[in-house]
Amino acid sequence: MVQFFKEKKSKPTGQAPFEITIAEINSHGLGVALYQGKPLYVAGALKGERVRVSLIQKNAKYQTARLLKVLSSAATRTTPFCAYINECGGCSLQHMAPSEQRALKARTVSQLFARQGMTDLPEFEWLNEGATQGYRRVARLAIRRQGKGVALGFRRRQSHQLVEIDHCGVLRPALSALIVAIRQLLNQLKGNKHLGHIELYEAAEGVALLLRHTATLSAGDLDLLLTFAQEREVALFLQDDHSRRPLHVPFSLYYQIDNIKLSFTPGDFIQINGPLNSQLVNKAKAWLAPEPGDRILDLFCGVGNFSLPLAAAGHSVVAVEGVMEMVEQARGNAEEQGVSQAEFFRADLATDFTTAPWAQQGFERVLLDPGRAGAEHVMPYLCQLAPQRLLYVSCNPVTLARDSQPLLAAGYKLVQLCLIDMFPHTIHCEAMALFELN
Repeated sequence: MVQFFKEKKSKPTGQAPFEITIAEINSHGLGVALYQGKPLYVAGALKGERVRVSLIQKNAKYQTARLLKVLSSAATRTTPFCAYINECGGCSLQHMAPSEQRALKARTVSQLFARQGMTDLPEFEWLNEGATQGYRRVARLAIRRQGKGVALGFRRRQSHQLVEIDHCGVLRPALSALIVAIRQLLNQLKGNKHLGHIELYEAAEGVALLLRHTATLSAGDLDLLLTFAQEREVALFLQDDHSRRPLHVPFSLYYQIDNIKLSFTPGDFIQINGPLNSQLVNKAKAWLAPEPGDRILDLFCGVGNFSLPLAAAGHSVVAVEGVMEMVEQARGNAEEQGVSQAEFFRADLATDFTTAPWAQQGFERVLLDPGRAGAEHVMPYLCQLAPQRLLYVSCNPVTLARDSQPLLAAGYKLVQLCLIDMFPHTIHCEAMALFELN
């Protein structure tokens, strides 16, 4: 979402705390009030609340304040479940009821499209509500040198500093339960000053870890890592500047959508919310509604999250990804699952791909699922393919709204729009937009 300000370290203003009433919530989840003729932003405050705050920063356009006390609470206020809520930069909306979080996200998406001149939107659909705690099956923990050891945790709010944690309420329980043990392990490594970060994944059969390191690990450190993985029965991969290699893999790594198993390697992109991802894939299949004989193009296909379920349903799919390792993983997944109607190709989608043999086959349906940067460079070439129906899956509605413009100019109409609360308690929202050629 749009970030309206970035809190910076500043000298104390010398102004005494004061009371103020919050007039609204902006798209960044901040309470907004008017103070001395300028907007005042207050993290953790809700619309209509009377609060006591202390001024943090003033400039020519806005001011920021720290919430000291809520004097009168909004009906939508909830008690945060996280002990690190005032420090960690992760879940900034825990003080807001889930229904109000979704309402905020819907308003924000509407505003983003309105800025692009799109005010006549189809009625929003929401996927079925998912869990609001213990939902995250993928996480990256930062590692910071601290004395002779290391600290492990997430980044502090609006900062590069680290908040050390012992647990996390939005992680899958199996991941959260490992945090303390991982920190103890890392502090035993003689080469811990060369550690970058560690990624945690919950697969169908167990937990996998990916440890990033910037120098060669000693034989003793490798023994400690291997012993930890064996005793904890977790898969462990190591990654340096040149390669990613397994150290211990006691089970197959995959996640499942209906009856389709999608194998992955830590470091590959997979959706962090498993149950909602399954709903998302099934909704995409229903909206694309391919007819017999239709060909489907899946851009930014990853390990086959959409393309394999579509092909398994009997449809002809061409899937394209920019990372060769994931293309090979997707091909292997298709072979393992006996899915013969999907072809996978590697291509730089930021360049003209319309002359590639795979692009000249003709497609009635197109699905694309780009990263947060969106698909701005893809849209002109995609419009040349002129599919009858195009489905855009987005983890960043800012770029979705922007990328809609060339589609509208090419004669497409936005006919359905779905929001997915893939990341509860954060300002982030997944969206899916269906366009049809007039």
